Amino acid sequence: MTREDQILESAAKLFSERSYDGVGVDAIAKVVGITGSAIYRHFSSKDEILAALFDRVMDQMLIRIGTPSDDPREELNHLVEAHVEFAMSHQTLAGIWAREQRALTKAHQRNFLRRQGQYIDRWIACLDQCFPGHPREELVATVRALHGLITSDITRPLGSSRPAQLEALLTRLAYSALGALELENNPAPERA
Repeated sequence: MTREDQILESAAKLFSERSYDGVGVDAIAKVVGITGSAIYRHFSSKDEILAALFDRVMDQMLIRIGTPSDDPREELNHLVEAHVEFAMSHQTLAGIWAREQRALTKAHQRNFLRRQGQYIDRWIACLDQCFPGHPREELVATVRALHGLITSDITRPLGSSRPAQLEALLTRLAYSALGALELENNPAPERA
């Protein structure tokens, strides 16, 4: 593992445990076994470390989804399963993605949003084919809500009790949530 990888893994662990704002460069360096100033040989700032972690998230997600399928339902299954599997296998990164986006500086945020847009656009194109007739804004809200749902249990503190079949549960919940797009002509009953 390179020194840069060690710094990123240590930062991810600390950001996950304490939050981005709760961790300084010296704390990251201490875990790696170097001085705080030595981190600056690899990263210009703590902001750049966070941005590199977000790049890793997007790299993982874009690699996982690969090329689109011609069959929209097959594509949707692939997207849901890839997102759930990423959240389960990279809980630390998924938690940072879910909680720390606002901590990115504007310059890094622009880059992240551009890359994240590629991922979200893939979801929107798929949802538009599977559930035609919805405005783009509604599909964007659906994707964001779905991603929030999938990562919601991942952000629970490490060591907390989780359901035995969490991956299967999150997958079922995701499909149930997507069912709301089919209910456009059948709105929920009024509450009493």
